[in-house]
Amino acid sequence: MDLLIEIGTEELPAKVINHILEYLKESFGEVLGRKDAKLYGTPRRLALYYRDFENASILQEEVVVGPPVSVAYDSEGKPTRALLGFLQRVSASSEDVMRIRKGDAEYIAIRKVYEGKKPLDALAERFEDILLSAPLPKRMRWDKSGLSFLRPIRWICALYGGEVVPLSFGSVKASRKTKGHRFLSQGWIELKDASEYEEKLKENYVIPDFKERLGMILAFLKEESYSLGGYPEYPEGLDQEVANLVEFPFAVVGELEEKYLELPERVIVTVLAHHQRFFCIKKEGRLLPNFIGISGNLPKDSLIVMGYQKVIRARLEDALFFYREDLKVKLEHLVDKLSQVVFHPKAGNMLEKTQRLVYLSEEIGRHLMLNEETIAKIKRASYLSKADLLTNMVKEFDELQGYMGYIYATLQGEDKDVSYAIYEHYLPMPESTVGKVLSLADKIDSIVMFIKAGEIPSGSSDPYGLRRHAYGIFAIMEDALWDIDLRKLIEKFYGGTNPQLEAFLRGRLEAYLEVYGYDVVRAVLEVHDPLKPLSCIKMVKRIASLKEEQKFKDVVSAYRRVVRILPKEWEDSMVEEEVLKEKEEINLWEKVKELNFKAQDVLDLQPLKESVDAFFDAVLVMDKDERIKRNRLALLCNVKQLFNKFADFSMLVYEEV
Repeated sequence: MDLLIEIGTEELPAKVINHILEYLKESFGEVLGRKDAKLYGTPRRLALYYRDFENASILQEEVVVGPPVSVAYDSEGKPTRALLGFLQRVSASSEDVMRIRKGDAEYIAIRKVYEGKKPLDALAERFEDILLSAPLPKRMRWDKSGLSFLRPIRWICALYGGEVVPLSFGSVKASRKTKGHRFLSQGWIELKDASEYEEKLKENYVIPDFKERLGMILAFLKEESYSLGGYPEYPEGLDQEVANLVEFPFAVVGELEEKYLELPERVIVTVLAHHQRFFCIKKEGRLLPNFIGISGNLPKDSLIVMGYQKVIRARLEDALFFYREDLKVKLEHLVDKLSQVVFHPKAGNMLEKTQRLVYLSEEIGRHLMLNEETIAKIKRASYLSKADLLTNMVKEFDELQGYMGYIYATLQGEDKDVSYAIYEHYLPMPESTVGKVLSLADKIDSIVMFIKAGEIPSGSSDPYGLRRHAYGIFAIMEDALWDIDLRKLIEKFYGGTNPQLEAFLRGRLEAYLEVYGYDVVRAVLEVHDPLKPLSCIKMVKRIASLKEEQKFKDVVSAYRRVVRILPKEWEDSMVEEEVLKEKEEINLWEKVKELNFKAQDVLDLQPLKESVDAFFDAVLVMDKDERIKRNRLALLCNVKQLFNKFADFSMLVYEEV
């Protein structure tokens, strides 16, 4: 028989429906022994469906340990009172006795086999706790029970075949009833069997399968936009969000007034998509004066279209007013007013941040030896980069920060590289050199200033996106091959680093490089400064590419042989050449001096293996003469230091080397 579990609620937030369903699938699956549930979810219901579910109890086995054998039997091998008492207590006979060993002693034991709970009985016991433990962004309470969930639970429909499963949550008890569409169905729907679920809901204007609803929406978008000679234009993920806003989708096509096409494209898309969940239509690279809305109710007449157009007209009218007003004021005239915008209560205002960006980005540009024209563009872009925060458009639509700065700067005659950098410096990976430098400066400044203010990310909490900023820094440096010493930069402009900042940057660099193997990353960062990211990135990638090659394994083998005998805290590297007597130690010393100048790649160290092996085969390091002993340890210290120019090879993980 099939098993249905449906939780009926008030309207759920679209973005969390699929996440909750995955949690329920995992949690119910642990109890039921089945993790192959088909998931159904709409704004008013969360449901799991198991085909051919077996509600059979499973035989469980338990070994009950009794007294030691030495206590259970007397000298003649007869059962003692201890054994007889144990058998009586566990309702067993002497024929059931077995012996098990625990430590050095043998004990009497009984194996008991009993019938466990049926899966649905176990679910009934844990159902309430599973819902209460769901990872939800917010919770609501709605009755005297005090129980909470994301939204009030109004019904539970739970059927095993044709039988009601006795689940409950507070005062809500499971039944065979569910509900269809809030407006298009006629009240309660009574199911005779779990297998009727999907069919009955569809008859009552509910498409319970998310993928099916999404497919219907995509078909509507294609059909309606193609009929207008265009194609749908919308932000990634909007179609999936809308699919969880309706139980049965209906397409509605509306019109925009031509005057609103004066607005920049992203403004129109933002107003329609982000704020109204509508889809724009594009033709030959330009937006058409039309939109597609997905209604959750049957559009019987033009009232729904008129309502949509009225709402959009009001929003676009505001946007057009803001846009025209903003164009009356140049961005450069807004910069000084950034002193009124708080960056962080403990880190000053946005004007101070802007001033830091101008100096910091110029320093980066000069370190990279960029030409004066490019540096001038970088300084100009840095100066204007935050001015759009004071525009009416960004105040109303904060997600347009950077983009509106780019639009206004372009229309006000700024250089195209300067204008575009204002937009792309917010991106994880800008394309232009000017954008990359400004983005790097902005991300460095944010990390340093927020951490100085005590805003250190912890756990999943990172309200200022510092982890994302760090990732962007490393990605830009790797992409552009910019070898920038963050330590020197931070010391020059911020008075130095601190342990929290260094630990944060090291941790984020480890995370950025973890794809190459955690042991490789640790080996490199143990001897390389994580505040010189490019050299660390290059070395990690190089070692990861060589790790399984025999030549590299020779390098690792030689290193480990050296550090195995060298005392852990040994730092004396002063070699007295006149004390070197054996040819093998003389040869090793000459090889080390040669490679100190010539070794540019980790594989350049491979010839050292032969010299190291010969040294250990012929030379006694721990000589009775203290001077000779110290000198040989100093020689090995030099070998270790040579290797440590590349990595701490002792941290690499091998099955055998």
